[in-house]
Amino acid sequence: MNFDFTADFYTLDNLEPLTLRISGQADQLIPAALNEPAEWIEADKAGGNVLEGDRLWIWPIVATPARPPLGSLLADQYGTFWTILGVTRKDAVNVWEAHARNLSVVYGLDNLASVLEASYTKSPGGEALPTWTQVLSGIPARFQPFTQDAQILEDAEWPKTTYHVILGRDIFSAEIPVEPASADYRIVDSAGRHYRIMQYQRAQRIDLLPLAVCVLIIEGAEGDAIDRLGSSSSSGT
Repeated sequence: MNFDFTADFYTLDNLEPLTLRISGQADQLIPAALNEPAEWIEADKAGGNVLEGDRLWIWPIVATPARPPLGSLLADQYGTFWTILGVTRKDAVNVWEAHARNLSVVYGLDNLASVLEASYTKSPGGEALPTWTQVLSGIPARFQPFTQDAQILEDAEWPKTTYHVILGRDIFSAEIPVEPASADYRIVDSAGRHYRIMQYQRAQRIDLLPLAVCVLIIEGAEGDAIDRLGSSSSSGT
């Protein structure tokens, strides 16, 4: 026998409103929800420990009768977004229990990234010259040095520092309809440093943020040399 817990639910302490955001649908208001720490038992995660950024959100089924799709977002009263990784329907008490993750907290996004796109013109000598235009901005990001070694570029040796750039949202979308890991795109951090995208991973994952493997460009001679090498392969003629 099920017990209708809905009326009693709204008498609980520490309730807060939520907004359920499902792609392609209007936002749905959840008048009151309860949240508590979640345990995520997975080999490469936290071994059953409570993860910072993981929460269980609980609210009456009557507020949103249809099961929220995985990957949907919950926005709390502070404007923080939580990605739904799992949903359980608790029929015994008529509530949804959603395991959600604040990916920005998990990854410690502490920077803002912009994306530049190159367009090319020909010099009088026939050389393709790139002009860089900002196409995306304000993307929460974390720039983490990964490796450093030396590279030979046009008979000179330059330090090559590879970064893992974790992005707060997917940049492989209608805004950038081609593979962003090409010579035509760069990422810029909030200090104005430029990075060439070498690989782009984890697009469209709901449990992990996108990762761009990038090389820091030293502005000046190295940047000019990379531009020449990149533009020669991208411009074709």
